[in-house]
Amino acid sequence: MPLILSGACALILRGDEVLLQRRVDTGGWGTPGGLSEPGESLEDTLRREVHEETGLTVLDPLLFTVVSGPDTFVRLPNGDEFYQVSAAYVVRRWDGLPRADGLEGTELRFWPLDALPERLGPVDRAALTQLRVCAGGL
Repeated sequence: MPLILSGACALILRGDEVLLQRRVDTGGWGTPGGLSEPGESLEDTLRREVHEETGLTVLDPLLFTVVSGPDTFVRLPNGDEFYQVSAAYVVRRWDGLPRADGLEGTELRFWPLDALPERLGPVDRAALTQLRVCAGGL
């Protein structure tokens, strides 16, 4: 039976663009983020994962939405299965220059919100769709 795992992802915005990373495991694109460690808050998960994957230090993250449900199902190459409950945070301020870690992401790129790549993970697609709908109010 699949587990339910919590995590966080970052909608790192520069004007009307969002920072995405090309994923090593799928070759597709996704937001920086990942699963929580035991006892870790979602905001701490966000800060840790963004720093690990991009080298950026997140400043003033804003909880934007929570993505969950049947579309978040993941089956890893090793056979592990889980559903994600992911908190998506808007990040407009950070320290540092983005750099791909080479382990989870091979490339970082800012994409226009109205021209996102086709290959996005389900959590990323859901959060970014909501962001595009609400973009005028953020």
